Amino acid sequence: MIQCLTMTSLKTKNICFLAAFLFLAIVPTLAEVVGIVQNCNQFLYPPGTPPEIPGVLVGGGIQNNNRYKVICQTYNGVQRFLTVYDTENKIPVFSAYEYRGSAGGRPDPTWMIEPQLDVQPAQDNINMRTQGRTTCNNQAVNADYDGNGRGYAKGHLFPVNHATTDDDKISTFTLTNAVPQVDGFNGGRWRVMEGKIKDEMDQNIFSNNIGIRCFVVVGAQPSDNNIPNNNLNNRVNIPSLMWSAFRCTNGVSGAYWDENIKRDPPRPMEKKTLQQLQDELGKTLQGFTLFPQNQPALKRSSSNSQQSQAGPSKQPRKSRSLPSSAGKS
Repeated sequence: MIQCLTMTSLKTKNICFLAAFLFLAIVPTLAEVVGIVQNCNQFLYPPGTPPEIPGVLVGGGIQNNNRYKVICQTYNGVQRFLTVYDTENKIPVFSAYEYRGSAGGRPDPTWMIEPQLDVQPAQDNINMRTQGRTTCNNQAVNADYDGNGRGYAKGHLFPVNHATTDDDKISTFTLTNAVPQVDGFNGGRWRVMEGKIKDEMDQNIFSNNIGIRCFVVVGAQPSDNNIPNNNLNNRVNIPSLMWSAFRCTNGVSGAYWDENIKRDPPRPMEKKTLQQLQDELGKTLQGFTLFPQNQPALKRSSSNSQQSQAGPSKQPRKSRSLPSSAGKS
């Protein structure tokens, strides 16, 4: 069994909830596993408008608090980005962040965990940290990936080359910001796509010098856990599809998605519209909306969406991993 260091004594749920609430009210910059997305809304555009994901996240509220966790990813006492995490599949549903420019090399830190997913909240557990000794029942750990011999990498959602400072870059190396990505996909089409988004956002933020800001949401569509070999170590779901969407405050936006497979020869990911991505994701989750208050001209995804707008895809994917009704786990 994988072990995790427990730093606090057990308390009742009510006392922990009250303590966490009071702590958030006094020191909001040290919040991590929070009850609603609005407690970490500085990474959303505009604040307080996260994606609408039926059965997972509706109106900024988690639909199944036992399974899905809102993490305000904190490193060295500073909130770096937002993640909604699926403790059953042990992968993030999505990570959201503001892109503020990036330069410099790639660090090589030890991958970290989020202690509050497996340890009762306490001030000394607010920061992501290395694994130590623990029982991590609610999240992935290095042992799930290392030595699996199946050709999967720890694939960032919030990528290193989109992070600004050295500490921001290190903070992306938390396993709550990673999914199993096929090696050829992670280091190929997906990496190239991240560079394309970065270049476009740089042009909008720095060329005009008029205060343009850009926000990004990156997500993973889980595969069906009932299919053999769709998990690492019988714990971590291997996503069937990865997607990324960005929107800048001047209205410039775009989206990319592709299956988590190796292609030979590799086929570059094509830029699509937010609507096309919503239609693609809506094949599995009807009503999926990326930027709810910033898309007045966009319709919510539906089963009646025109297939010609959805980009390259196959038959609708079945997934029990993101339920269509609240409370299902």
